[in-house]
Amino acid sequence: MYKLTLILKYLHRKLGPMFAALAVMLCTAMVIIVISVMGGFLDLLQTSARQLTGDVSVMARSMTGFAYYEELAEQIEELPEVSAVSSVVTTFGMINLDGQTMGVNIMGIEPTDFSKIVRYEDTLMWSADDVYDRLGVQREGSGATPAGFDLHAQAMALKPASIDMPGVVIGVEVNPWHYRDKQGQYDFGNSAVQQEAAITVLPLTERGAPAEIGPSYLKAAVINEFKSGLYDIDKSQVFVRFEVLQKLLGMDRKESQAFDPETGDEIPGATSVKQARASEIVVKGAEGYTLAQVHSAIQRTVSGFAEAHPNLVAPAVRTWEQRHAQFINAVKNEKGMVTFLFIIISIVAVVMVATTFYMTVLEKTRDIGVLRAVGASQVGIMSLFLGYGLAVGVVGSFLGLALAVSVVWHLNEIQFWLANHLGVSAHYAWCAGGGALIGAVVGGAIGYPKRKTLRNAMILATLLLLIGLIGAWVSLDQVEDLAYKLNHAISFKMWDPQTYFFDRIPDKVKFYDALFIGLGAILSSVIGALIPAIFAARLDPVEALRYE
Repeated sequence: MYKLTLILKYLHRKLGPMFAALAVMLCTAMVIIVISVMGGFLDLLQTSARQLTGDVSVMARSMTGFAYYEELAEQIEELPEVSAVSSVVTTFGMINLDGQTMGVNIMGIEPTDFSKIVRYEDTLMWSADDVYDRLGVQREGSGATPAGFDLHAQAMALKPASIDMPGVVIGVEVNPWHYRDKQGQYDFGNSAVQQEAAITVLPLTERGAPAEIGPSYLKAAVINEFKSGLYDIDKSQVFVRFEVLQKLLGMDRKESQAFDPETGDEIPGATSVKQARASEIVVKGAEGYTLAQVHSAIQRTVSGFAEAHPNLVAPAVRTWEQRHAQFINAVKNEKGMVTFLFIIISIVAVVMVATTFYMTVLEKTRDIGVLRAVGASQVGIMSLFLGYGLAVGVVGSFLGLALAVSVVWHLNEIQFWLANHLGVSAHYAWCAGGGALIGAVVGGAIGYPKRKTLRNAMILATLLLLIGLIGAWVSLDQVEDLAYKLNHAISFKMWDPQTYFFDRIPDKVKFYDALFIGLGAILSSVIGALIPAIFAARLDPVEALRYE
């Protein structure tokens, strides 16, 4: 019982243990925040990679695609390990919007089938409500949506409702006129919907040479925009219908006159067929099967299909992990390295606890001698200080966990404040702090002759602090654009989506990671208290009682 009483007494009356608990708290919070953000970034990257590319991809080994894709897709779809398949065509090209030309990655898709595998439909940004709001049109009593306004339906068909022209859905950052408001949102008023876009691609022969027809040109209408949250995709991706891009690239099925290979003469009534080609078949695995099982089943099917078509270069079968392995592994290594460095830095908590407890042992040497003299054992003295270290670790770990969770859960709000309100906040702080400092100096000088320095300094500092706050508020209210200029001149953006790909900072704390780090902090505190505890236990009672 005496151990618990002394531990509570030392914690309550001594500042040293509180500083040790503060060190444990800061180190715990620091490691949890770093692991949460880095781990959240990795999770977002993996989730986005899987959602944007499907579970498994059957990919052409050439930009010219591979033939017999429809037959192969049917065989893959029959597998029990597969729930959905969709063929796509991909190529590099250029898009011109309102005179602005940029390079993009163009993908030809069948929207309905494609949405069963990736989240195309979920990423569409604009709906009929946005059109109504923009044009100021009142809905009819029935709530019906005119066909020309149903942007979602048009995007799912990739065809405008009002004009005979192909439709195109562009990434939100492809639009050069978009910008985000203070809440980080896009405005439909700046969208490219209903604008005409010009798409240019370069068809290739099956041997990879430029086709004789030269670059292909397509006029299309922008019918929607999408936002995946992955900046690299939103900046470069464009969707059109599968058959439109296939024909534009010369990858559609063609029949031509057959010729005798020896004489070069036409063969009457005979035709030569050029098979249609696709760039990729994206696959979604069925529930109950692992990614490895899905990949293995598709690989066997593709291998058998290639044997049945000797002239076909067998396409590659890649899981989403294999497709993005280089980038994902780099992020994993970076997370591990950063975590290791911060754990090394956190050793300061162990050193802080050890130093604090050693000073406590020296200060309480006589108390230790008294305890030993009245019958306390060496183990009892040692357990006293180990319990002391455990209490410091528990307090510091709990406070660090609470601080870390609060920071991580509000990281995006903190970033918003730093980017949009730091200037005004600094203005208030400068006015209030300057007033308080002047008041403290003047009040101290006035009260010094009558030995009322502290009271006068506090009174005058508080008064001038309030005056400073009022002055800051009045200046912001009276001076035109002062708040805007301050926030524009003084701002800090710690998370740039153009650098980190995602437009939001990961703001989730993993329970097991936080628990592991918290237990590690408690263990570190106990380890830090171990050496001082052993030293205290080995003190000679007689010498301890004589200690001055």
